[in-house]
Amino acid sequence: MSNQLPNSSTPLEKALANVAYDFSNTPTLLSIWNADTCPVNLLPYLAWALSVDEWDNTWSEGRKRSAIKAAREIHRHKGTPGGVLAALAALGQPDAEIIERLHANRHDGSIKRNGMHKRMGLAGWPYFRVTLKRPVTIDQAYLMKRTLESVKRKAIWLTAIDFSQASLRHNGKFKRNGTYTRGVVNTTIS
Repeated sequence: MSNQLPNSSTPLEKALANVAYDFSNTPTLLSIWNADTCPVNLLPYLAWALSVDEWDNTWSEGRKRSAIKAAREIHRHKGTPGGVLAALAALGQPDAEIIERLHANRHDGSIKRNGMHKRMGLAGWPYFRVTLKRPVTIDQAYLMKRTLESVKRKAIWLTAIDFSQASLRHNGKFKRNGTYTRGVVNTTIS
């Protein structure tokens, strides 16, 4: 094959021309840009290219692929409650609730006075909290905090991630080793 090169070819060019390369295992451009068909070793680069907000190399392959798939929808709805819910769903909390406008508490018996709600008047409009239905570790809660900070509108503030409704049972599934906590992760802690 080197005989097809011009006489002025360098020894390196001649050596490269003699190398046979099998292109049958090379992924195509379309397969690389698809979260379902992208090779596993290229998933972090695809996530970076699609601006996935949070990425962890220790995630399972399925979780990585679902985070990449959800990225476009999350970016499409960034700054809206729907975008916040989509981000929470991508993090394994599809049934999470958002409580907006913390000033909207009424004196009609619908809210218990248990310290979870504040009457802030009109000053409470830019505040919201997230209530989770499934248990999370403390690390997962901080991952959610970082994700929500990147997804929410910049004019509003996340006051708390409340997972007191996702109670931990004494069934041996969750260990008391500091990984899990009961209640609320204060979002003012960085």
